[in-house]
Amino acid sequence: MPGGLEACIFDLDGVLTDTADLHFKSWRRLGRELGYELSPEKNRELKGVSRAGSLDLILKWAGRELDAGKKQQLMDRKNQWYLSEIENLGEKDQLPGAASFLDQLDRNNIPYGLGSGSKNARTIVKKIGLAHRFKWVVDGTDVQKSKPDPEVFVKAANLMGCKICNTAVFEDSVAGLIAARKGGFIAVGFGTDSNLSDHADFVVENWEKTSLDEIGALIAELN
Repeated sequence: MPGGLEACIFDLDGVLTDTADLHFKSWRRLGRELGYELSPEKNRELKGVSRAGSLDLILKWAGRELDAGKKQQLMDRKNQWYLSEIENLGEKDQLPGAASFLDQLDRNNIPYGLGSGSKNARTIVKKIGLAHRFKWVVDGTDVQKSKPDPEVFVKAANLMGCKICNTAVFEDSVAGLIAARKGGFIAVGFGTDSNLSDHADFVVENWEKTSLDEIGALIAELN
């Protein structure tokens, strides 16, 4: 296998598709109800953070304190807005080259799974036409701890029966990369965010410029 790579685990948002703008619209709408205007800069701090964690940050920025029941109501409301936003997702919303990279893994008999903190991951991966590609899926409904805890990736690796040290995790968020490293995985940053390189073993910009051979070569350099 290329570079000793045994398996891959993919985050969903920002790696296989990008619903960041849809999350932003929903959180900003909720922020406005709380009298707070969520800026694009502050929104970036929510990347890779769980729904509950994101709400806690927004409440902190808004200078508000709410009880657990009210917080749950707000999270439910935000999620309903978000679900309405994703209704029109389709295969067109796969990140370019993602399916082709999965094809390369299939041809080389390298198993892969999904490890996402999103509780909507199964819905989204189905809407973008990739659900049939993923035999193993672990999402926010399956874990107790959110990233940067590695639970979601460890559970996926256990389901797949692969060695963690030979498994690459593809993540576009700092929280996700920290989780991957904490768990002992090969942490692959995905995207152009300059902060990724500080927390990843290496970074790839997009799927169209990435091949399995290149990934294997980069992993081999780590050993």
